[in-house]
Amino acid sequence: GHSAPGTDCALFLLSAAVSLAGAATLEQHPRELTMQEGKAATIQCSMKGDSMRNYLMSWYRQGPSGTQEWIYTEGGTYGEGFRDRFKIRDERFKNKFPLQILAAKQGDSATYYCRAVQGGW
Repeated sequence: GHSAPGTDCALFLLSAAVSLAGAATLEQHPRELTMQEGKAATIQCSMKGDSMRNYLMSWYRQGPSGTQEWIYTEGGTYGEGFRDRFKIRDERFKNKFPLQILAAKQGDSATYYCRAVQGGW
């Protein structure tokens, strides 16, 4: 498409979904985020009712096409193309697993999922 003036401040939406893992609850916030291209954002994931250390933690996202893309799994493994602009701060000892988007792009408009798999390791 054409690059019109002001495209660099295009707004797009990131939404975070809440999912369950056993008796534990994963909470993500903010639930919705309006982003500007090039700006940074953090989506917080926190666990209630259990310790994150009992789970294998990861981040995924689902774009408008419905395809699920894997972003990161604990221990430092990033999905292809995510290492440059995405960063996960491992704060499992605080029951937190935040996803940082360092510089947003239009294509980052998606639903982001924090996932916990029990007895991973």
